[in-house]
Amino acid sequence: MPQNKPKEFSRRDFIRNGVAGVGASAFSLSSLGSLLSLKEAHALPRSNSNYQALVLVFLAGGNDSYNMLIPTAGPLRERYEQGRGIISIAKEELHPISLTEPANIFDGTTHSEFGFHPSCPQIAELFNNNELNVMCNAGNLVTPVSLQAFQSESVALPPQLFSHADQQRQIQSEPSGLFNFGWGGRTAELLAHLNTDTEVSPLISMSGLNAFQVSRDGLMTAYELSSNGLISLDSFNGLRASMINESMASAAGSDNLLSQKYASVYQSAQRAEAVVRASFEEAELKGIDYDAIFAAAGGTESLTQERLKTVAKMIAGRASTTNTRPVFFVEMDGFDTHRNLLGGHAALMADLDASLKGFRDALIAQGDFDSVVTMVGSEFGRTFTPNGNDAVAGTDHGWGGHYMFMGGVIDGGKLHGTHPDFRLEQGLDTGRGRWIPTTSSSQCSAELARWMGVSDSELLNIFPSLANFGGPPSPTIIA
Repeated sequence: MPQNKPKEFSRRDFIRNGVAGVGASAFSLSSLGSLLSLKEAHALPRSNSNYQALVLVFLAGGNDSYNMLIPTAGPLRERYEQGRGIISIAKEELHPISLTEPANIFDGTTHSEFGFHPSCPQIAELFNNNELNVMCNAGNLVTPVSLQAFQSESVALPPQLFSHADQQRQIQSEPSGLFNFGWGGRTAELLAHLNTDTEVSPLISMSGLNAFQVSRDGLMTAYELSSNGLISLDSFNGLRASMINESMASAAGSDNLLSQKYASVYQSAQRAEAVVRASFEEAELKGIDYDAIFAAAGGTESLTQERLKTVAKMIAGRASTTNTRPVFFVEMDGFDTHRNLLGGHAALMADLDASLKGFRDALIAQGDFDSVVTMVGSEFGRTFTPNGNDAVAGTDHGWGGHYMFMGGVIDGGKLHGTHPDFRLEQGLDTGRGRWIPTTSSSQCSAELARWMGVSDSELLNIFPSLANFGGPPSPTIIA
């Protein structure tokens, strides 16, 4: 996996990211004044009681989750081997899991014998420790869909099915209607009374701009961090720092509205940086060796591991901010496995396994595991049948797939929802094993938004398609 490298930014890059990522327009500053020192940032009145954090780990490209979680026996295993063919994985290589109750299968049966990918021994351990669960065959839906309704085109479907960009936006917002906001951004916005810090947004992105953290009313925008921490100006010291600060002070006092806005963004970015830096200092005071924790989990300092390490530090240093309902976004790329599924997916699964275990262990060391829920999902699953029949065969864009949830409060050790029966050309199969989802992505997202504190009435405003599924869901993911 690629090694993490510090990212350098020019002055223009910094201001651009400030406009897009800091959200100065959302936070009114009473005066420009002097920049906050680290000491002053520490001295700000803070409160972090009743803290809950949501982390979305987004597997961009379409995770082949039916080779992530695999049946190990019975008719379901037989159909797995028949359908997957050259890309099937031997049951002896899998890491078996013990379900606390049998999984429901689409054909009306139940099944209990499953295992995780050979590269995921620690994810299997988390599942067996009831610290992780799976929502089976979830995906973007506007309303429940049967195979007959799909074939007759008699039911509303998510726009542009099988399109990466469209389906990514939909799982990060809502499959029905035009895109107006992301569900993570709207959740943080509705919980503004719990996210009161005027310096740093509760929306923290480790992976740049994204649909998930777009707010509806523009009250807050995502604050972007690099994979290993703060994004700062290049060589911002000495004479250069003095010149820039004087220039911004002059712009702030000018009659030109654009100059004032420019200065306001800069000022907000600098104040936010001081608070974020204070958060990292708070984390360091806990004496936790994050590098050792992630290394022990099999870490290779991959981009995903470094991003989750930074998220853990931000959570550990939360005493430096009054935001008690932060929403984090971490993207992991590379899942568009049209070719070389077995080799490419194995490397991705190994990285994900180390990343989640390292993140879990860091949160445990901090005492925060019960305060954080991590969702791991993708824009869609992939076709059950392979592209080709050789050693480098891959899979195409699919529909339903498995999501995973990790945390101390989740209902762990279970395969929730309804698992496909793997019967091709019938039941859930729209072609080549593109399974119709049996659980809506919005039902999963709504349960997490509710856990964060959003009311059921507001959930229907964030996810209007919930009305087609009987309203807000009954608890399944959260215990």
